[in-house]
Amino acid sequence: MDALDPLSQVAGGNAPSPLLLIMGCIGAFFAGALITSLMRGRQEQGWFKRNEEDDE
Repeated sequence: MDALDPLSQVAGGNAPSPLLLIMGCIGAFFAGALITSLMRGRQEQGWFKRNEEDDE
């Protein structure tokens, strides 16, 4: 019986393919950049603040 997971067919078994690892690293980089930019924007530009905190 064939496996239902298409990734196992591409990887050739249980070992992940190098392409999958590279794409995962690239995705983690862009996810980290997005999170960092949101955190920096919140601190420097005052995003997501309530009106009471703006009076200070």
